[in-house]
Amino acid sequence: MKMDMRGGDDRHARLSDLVTRHRDTIVRYFRRKGLDQSAAEDGAQETFVRISRVDPGELVSPEAYLFTVASNVFLERGRRARTRREDRHVHIDTVELVGSEHSPARIFEGREALVRLSKILEELPSRTKEVFLLNRMDGLTYTQLATRFGVSVGTIEKQVSKALGHIRVRMDQDA
Repeated sequence: MKMDMRGGDDRHARLSDLVTRHRDTIVRYFRRKGLDQSAAEDGAQETFVRISRVDPGELVSPEAYLFTVASNVFLERGRRARTRREDRHVHIDTVELVGSEHSPARIFEGREALVRLSKILEELPSRTKEVFLLNRMDGLTYTQLATRFGVSVGTIEKQVSKALGHIRVRMDQDA
């Protein structure tokens, strides 16, 4: 039993060493591939999560394996982005939600929309609603949420997508 514990400690130490030595390099790799800083950090996190499933001591070249995994993560992210047509998404920070005019009518409309959105969110399953709000309101990344809930990044993506789809459908119905 002590050998298992020591072996686990050795494995953990090798993983920690790999992360310490190569984290910045992996983030730079994703940045060079065109990802923004946040997406590059998420890519690096996903890479190391996948690496953690293997004992680096059992690999002939842990660094080569690390970059192979990073490359696969990048390719999978690209496929998901194409599937979700992310190139057509508009970032919320670029949309002017409220004009410079703060008329009483505009404020009332905004409040009505928030009340409507709140009611629509209440229709979602509690986990989906929580994931959506943590992502959109608190700014947690999919990777952070996956770690927090002990699920895959894909599961988080599906929950956020489900929430967005539900909101779109219901807002269109109410309009």
